[in-house]
Amino acid sequence: MTNTDPEARKYRSLLNTSTILNANLDLYQLLPLIMLYSKDLLEAEASSLFLLEEKDGFLYCEVALGEKGEIIQKYARLEPGQGIAGWVAKEKKPIVLDDAYTDPRFNPALDQKTGFRTRSLACVPLFIQDKVIGTLEILNKSQNRSFDSSDIEVLSSLSEIAAIAIKNAQTHESLKKRVLELRLLYEFEKLTVAEKSIHELGNWLLDKVLEFLEAKAGTIYIADPTLEVLRILAARGIPEDAIHNIQVPYGEGISGWVAEEKQSLLIQSLDEDPRYDKNAKYKFEANSLISAPLLYRDELLGVISVNNKYSGFAFTNADLEMLGAIANRLSVTIKNANLFHKVMDSDRELKRAREVMHKILPSSLPYIPGLDFGLQHLPYDNVGGDFYNVIKLDENRSAILIADVSGHGLSASVVATVIHTVVETFEHDTLCSPSKFFTALNFALYNKLAGNFLTAFYGVIHTGTNTLCYSNAGHNPPILYRKGEGTSSHLETKGKLVGVIPDLFFEEYVTAFQPQDRLVMYTDGLTEHSNADRTRRYSEDLLTLAVRTYSQSSANESASSLIKECRTYCHRSDFEDDVTLMIVDRI
Repeated sequence: MTNTDPEARKYRSLLNTSTILNANLDLYQLLPLIMLYSKDLLEAEASSLFLLEEKDGFLYCEVALGEKGEIIQKYARLEPGQGIAGWVAKEKKPIVLDDAYTDPRFNPALDQKTGFRTRSLACVPLFIQDKVIGTLEILNKSQNRSFDSSDIEVLSSLSEIAAIAIKNAQTHESLKKRVLELRLLYEFEKLTVAEKSIHELGNWLLDKVLEFLEAKAGTIYIADPTLEVLRILAARGIPEDAIHNIQVPYGEGISGWVAEEKQSLLIQSLDEDPRYDKNAKYKFEANSLISAPLLYRDELLGVISVNNKYSGFAFTNADLEMLGAIANRLSVTIKNANLFHKVMDSDRELKRAREVMHKILPSSLPYIPGLDFGLQHLPYDNVGGDFYNVIKLDENRSAILIADVSGHGLSASVVATVIHTVVETFEHDTLCSPSKFFTALNFALYNKLAGNFLTAFYGVIHTGTNTLCYSNAGHNPPILYRKGEGTSSHLETKGKLVGVIPDLFFEEYVTAFQPQDRLVMYTDGLTEHSNADRTRRYSEDLLTLAVRTYSQSSANESASSLIKECRTYCHRSDFEDDVTLMIVDRI
């Protein structure tokens, strides 16, 4: 047997280790495996692994492997350059020390915390291409030996395998959480439409969030802006009889801080955070925590906090981002669900309905360079099912929407509120494509509108390319008037009603939308208006002629003149349905 046999065995072990590590996509199982293999392969008493968090730039080590193979939870945090691991991450160089305590870079605080005594050590950076993602460290070679250059070589090889496995696991974890987030949001929307109470929604939501984040405890607080306190809507991990007794003033404790600052928060170890009240009468088991504010247009609706992972690991920034995304998007749903239930629980008072519609309709259309808007919105009996919106997507693109829920009055306005809730949850990519917009909307609303249906026109104006991309869901085709040519056309596309037929695909078209072009969108309350004995009706042809007549006026003036002409032609001022007219000028 030659002297190279031990080295050969090490590299054969590396090959086996590579297969095992890359087959494991669970990050919480992978990290202890990496430390176990590094400890055993290099005959060390202990090992630790730090990961670099890109968002805040710190190195985190929440677990280490002790001399008896036990997992030691550290929750250590280092700045790049701090301690041995910090120096290796910053300099991107391996290091080996015969006596750690003689090196000024060594930080004995971790030894003091864990009770472990470090003698010698070797530490290498974890690379993905040229980018450092963390460090891998082994401590105290067995039998009082020292680590040498061959150990560094083997540890570096192991670190290459480990880095790839960690990156794969992190990617898998990210995708998994994204799927879970979307599933949660979809299921929550279904419950909202099913008219569940806010308490039912809160309890369901908290259970699902804890399930998805694999955590033991959490709380959803509702804000009381008058008294500036948080009250518990749903909680897991504290006695049920205590829920109604707890009020958290803004600024006090973890949740109070999140409420006052309106910022998300990640804490690796609650015991080490000064905001955590260790003497509180009711408190969770001290461990890691994430918390996010529930905000609707900067209005604080509440706070959601989750703590204590079943795995014992600390929460990560990826967990916090998932909770923040859920909080941001579900705040809209909670706000509208609140308004929705206020209407349903107050004998359908018109005053409540008007407040709801006032909340969901823009009080004024946004200023967008290159575009000018004119608007007339006349709901039947003070509330209705017509609604509209203008959404600035980016520097060059803006979305326009006009929609009409079947029927009118309070019932239509309630359905319009639900639809608005669904639209608020759409991703940017969906909002940028009229076809995707209607496909997603139909999927979300199919068989949930209690006999109602929706017609709508949705377009995306690109002021950089002077184009309009649009799709129509059974709505009156808008009129496109080209002032430079003096021509009018109707933007007709094939499109079914929303909410009636499942799995629909909506066609998408693109047309030029040049300076001096005018787009006129309207609901059928305008073109179905008639005189008292129904012998005189204001038709689409009359509207098209009127658009040409008032083409020299501004968009706002033209919108007002078109409504006035309709009333004059029919000799009747009161409309029998909701009427919405929106004009968009390319200037």
